[in-house]
Amino acid sequence: MKNLPPVKVKKRVRSPDRGSSLLDGEELHMNERAIITLNRMLEMYEDAPYFDWPQHELEEVAFSRCAIEEILQLVWDHPWTLASDTIENFALTMELYKHSSVTDEQRRIFSVLAETTCEILQEIESLEK
Repeated sequence: MKNLPPVKVKKRVRSPDRGSSLLDGEELHMNERAIITLNRMLEMYEDAPYFDWPQHELEEVAFSRCAIEEILQLVWDHPWTLASDTIENFALTMELYKHSSVTDEQRRIFSVLAETTCEILQEIESLEK
């Protein structure tokens, strides 16, 4: 068998929640800083809510977590768009859904999603400056 020269393998970038090389001190690219921040926000929701919490607080925590997960997925899905633009689009969509809601329950869900998204947008815009 013939001796082949060694193969040089490029370093692969993995997602920030699986031992990422994004955290190795290298200069971060376009949305990587936003993705890391969103993952940290999501980690704050890791603990399950307490069962003695009022129902509306449990729902608000669940809706906020849902918003963060959805925003994180959108940022991953649009790597060539600024994270703040993607989040702003999502916030506008939630505002539209809130104002076109039929029931009070729908209106409450979308207003929690919109409020959470606006808070996240402010955080991400400060990172991008």
